[in-house]
Amino acid sequence: MDAGITINVQTGDDQRHTLVTRPGQRTVMDVLFDEDQGIEAVCGGCASCATCHVFIHDDWLSRLPERGEIEEMLLQYQEHFDERRSRLSCQLDLSQDLDGLTLEVAPQE
Repeated sequence: MDAGITINVQTGDDQRHTLVTRPGQRTVMDVLFDEDQGIEAVCGGCASCATCHVFIHDDWLSRLPERGEIEEMLLQYQEHFDERRSRLSCQLDLSQDLDGLTLEVAPQE
């Protein structure tokens, strides 16, 4: 990951931010947490808490890998679960393929 990856974020208060990754960040959750975008990341990215829940913009849905079994299980119990768009940002590894990713931070439970 040589060049920074741009992530477009809409937060719960309708603020829009364009974030650029920094060295050491491995997942979308890392970027959102480091930039104080309303992600709690209580479990630190272990996929055990769902406090990094985001909604992926429609244009990006087909570009991401499918949810894993654990991610699916955690998300389906979230009050704001969206069958199509919900993802755990800790399960989205950073790569140049995500450059320009657009997402919305899900409301906290």
